[in-house]
Amino acid sequence: MHPVADPSLDSLSRLLQLSISPVVLISAVGLLLLSVTNRLGRAIDRSRALVKDLERDHSTPPHEESRDLDQLRIIVRRAGFLRVSVGLLVGAVFCSCLMILSLFLRGFTGSLMETAVETLLLINLLCLLGGVGFLFADIVLSLKALHLEVARHLGNG
Repeated sequence: MHPVADPSLDSLSRLLQLSISPVVLISAVGLLLLSVTNRLGRAIDRSRALVKDLERDHSTPPHEESRDLDQLRIIVRRAGFLRVSVGLLVGAVFCSCLMILSLFLRGFTGSLMETAVETLLLINLLCLLGGVGFLFADIVLSLKALHLEVARHLGNG
């Protein structure tokens, strides 16, 4: 792409076409980020409720208190996974924004930014993969917590 000394409609529309993929990626990652932050909020709320129960109710039998502590440990691990997931997903959005900026700099200055764009795309995808991986780890732990929660009612715990 040549520098845009006199930005014509054709060169500007070509530049906007190149920017569509990173913009769509920002939107998709934004939805993932919304889901992850909602899960994080629920984990925080649940941990606060468990802590209040543990502090308030000293007549709880030791085996039930142990289950609550196990739940709390799992929730703390989940929150850690979700925090990393949020960080990686925000990193993916940041890389998408830098990709768009690089494309516009390339279009308007003519500088060779292919390596920068390719590197940002690679980092973006790695962040996205990592964020989804930590989200999956959270889901696995939340199922483990669910098993602990219902095991006593199902008669196998």
